[in-house]
Amino acid sequence: MDPVTHGIFGALWALPAARRERMRAAALAGAAGGMAADLDALIRSREDTLLYIEFHRQFTHSFVFAPVGSLAVALLLWPLLKRQAPFAQVYLWCLLGYLAHPLLDACTSYGTHLFWPFSDQRVAWNWISVVDPLYSLPLAALLAAALWRRRHGWSYLALGWMVVYMAFGAWQHHRAENLALEWAHEQSIAVDRLVAKPAFANLLLWRAMVDDGEYFHLVAIRTLPWSQAIFYPGGSAQRFQVDQFDPATRLGSDLARFDHFSAHWLIHYPEHDRNGRMFIGDFRYAIDPASRRPLWGVLINPDDPGTAAEYTTPRRMTEDDRRRFFQRLRGEAPERID
Repeated sequence: MDPVTHGIFGALWALPAARRERMRAAALAGAAGGMAADLDALIRSREDTLLYIEFHRQFTHSFVFAPVGSLAVALLLWPLLKRQAPFAQVYLWCLLGYLAHPLLDACTSYGTHLFWPFSDQRVAWNWISVVDPLYSLPLAALLAAALWRRRHGWSYLALGWMVVYMAFGAWQHHRAENLALEWAHEQSIAVDRLVAKPAFANLLLWRAMVDDGEYFHLVAIRTLPWSQAIFYPGGSAQRFQVDQFDPATRLGSDLARFDHFSAHWLIHYPEHDRNGRMFIGDFRYAIDPASRRPLWGVLINPDDPGTAAEYTTPRRMTEDDRRRFFQRLRGEAPERID
């Protein structure tokens, strides 16, 4: 999720391990620990643009690395907090905040390497968007109240909100997947894989994708508890065959890496081809949950297997994108535009 929410989340996780007079120090340590894992975003290379997405949410987000990462944070904070608590206490606060980070990220759809180095599986429970103000703002308000009043009751209310809202997201995710499965059966689409992900900043609108083994089928679903779901079909796209490229070449190797990152949801989106290069996009993400237009992808030159794939994010939100998104969120039916 966003860095601010991670800081809030980490601070709230650390507070139960602090006495009243140390709550503010605990919040600082927990917040620092809660944000530290995202320092992996600094791992970049101009020669290998896939390095950033490959290492984001990788080893720094694993349970194995958490004691090491939180130790580094505690050592940095120790000169500031040594008069308020012993080092072991500061380390515990940092560790609690640090552990909160990968667990929160795993609740989103991007994927997190919780079990590195024992597994390269990217855990993604798809319960919440990477940005959700309805989740984060109440937590921020309750954290502020807890620190101002120095009362644990406010932090316990925040922990309760964490659980209740995430449980609602898990329930909505389950409902969205079931609705997508029913939709696929009604459309006579064979279901090899099915994934539903929350659209940006809400739990009402979902992007559902069905893989029949050759084509990916898309539908956005607006669903409220105890109400009729609304479906926004987004069409189909053919799976991009990565195995047509020799994995021993630079291009084939890069495509295999990007295919693994995208959980094998790659398509060719010709509208973003540029300068003779093909745009291969990650079908899982789009600004409009009913659009086939990927939010990011790689540019490749299929005629030169010695060249690298270039990671790119060619699309930014336009006024039309924003309008269609809110129309779907309200339950209206705008014309789909790819």
